[in-house]
Amino acid sequence: MASAADGFTEQVASARWSAPFQCPDGSTAADGRLIVETDNFVEAGTTPDPSPPLRVAFTGQCPDGTFSWGVVRATPTQFDPLKNVSAANTFADVRDNRGGLHTVTVDARWTGTGPTMTTVNGPGSKRKERSATATATIAFDGNPLVDGTANFPFPAPFMRVDTEK
Repeated sequence: MASAADGFTEQVASARWSAPFQCPDGSTAADGRLIVETDNFVEAGTTPDPSPPLRVAFTGQCPDGTFSWGVVRATPTQFDPLKNVSAANTFADVRDNRGGLHTVTVDARWTGTGPTMTTVNGPGSKRKERSATATATIAFDGNPLVDGTANFPFPAPFMRVDTEK
């Protein structure tokens, strides 16, 4: 196992959506918030994981209170750092904050746009970040939740590579 002194590379892609959704009581609520983010942490001297964790989290306000769920599980992911990222999977048994179990299907893609910004954090440590467009098709219990371009403005979709030597 490599030690922290040997360094690492971390590849991240993140995007957010605002979407109407169906509450457990059957009503429709506006402005649910959804985040989709993948993070591939690669220790020096190792190869990237072809199935790094994909985080998908949702929260929204229903007439009877907050409704939320989230999942973090290994997902087949293609990284072309700072250019393109894609991740797709179906997750069974995703528990919501009220105890219900659900199936969530995700197909998300990021494409880099604009210039790559480089920040040197210190000797041997730097970050390269690029804005991105992100599109996703996400189904919750077989019903479409998101189908299109990320539309939540902050933070805007991005791709990032951090390196430590």
